[in-house]
Amino acid sequence: MAFTKTDLKLKSGTIPCYVGGAGRPVLCLHSAGGVRISPALERIAESYKLYMPVLPGFDGTPRIDGMRTMADLADLAAEAADAAIGAPCDVIGHSFGGWVATWLAVKHPAKVQQLVLHAAAGFRPEGVGGLVGDPETLRRAMFAHPENLPPEQKSVQVQAQNRAMVPEYNKGMAMDRELVGRLKDIKALTLILHGTKDGVIPTDSPRLLRERIPRAYLVYVYDAAHGIDTDQPDRFVSLVKDFLDRGEAFIVNQGGQAAA
Repeated sequence: MAFTKTDLKLKSGTIPCYVGGAGRPVLCLHSAGGVRISPALERIAESYKLYMPVLPGFDGTPRIDGMRTMADLADLAAEAADAAIGAPCDVIGHSFGGWVATWLAVKHPAKVQQLVLHAAAGFRPEGVGGLVGDPETLRRAMFAHPENLPPEQKSVQVQAQNRAMVPEYNKGMAMDRELVGRLKDIKALTLILHGTKDGVIPTDSPRLLRERIPRAYLVYVYDAAHGIDTDQPDRFVSLVKDFLDRGEAFIVNQGGQAAA
């Protein structure tokens, strides 16, 4: 599946955006590693048109004045959705991007139809998990099956820049208590996906989301860590497509997919 790179000229500034696929539009918000078009996302793009903006400061892009917090990034994501899509859309957010996507659903509920939170950051206890440790330790926390990873395309410099951007926006917070207090305001039907072997976000963390978001499903994916689309691509694609396709009917059609 071919993705094209375009520039979105927003009121806040200009950001790159990768676009690919055909069908109903889906806004995809990337993790702290920047935009990565995994084979699983390419398969989802066979049924949906994916829009993947690069958040300011990631993947070698410059910062944008006024973009200082996770909530600011959510406002930018709303601008990007307006510019690229021009209508309410489904949203997928992975890790750091899941944090932004959650703020987007809170601050701009009319723009988010259905929400997929893939190992969302921002809801873990202090001192538990996180992006810590030497590269090999972090790799094991991120992936249960690193052999599934494609060759790294980003330079060492870009990878370092991406890591450095995270505290610029989240201010070192593990638990975004302001956002937790506003989860009840999310209107979108929400699918929360979490790997049973996630070493970055504790497996208890998504239960908080399930308890606070009014219309939310929580599915644990067996033998997956922080990158479910890499560790268990077939299950990831099946769950996401089934949720986006069926909406409220999703839960009765899971069969053996949950924690399978």
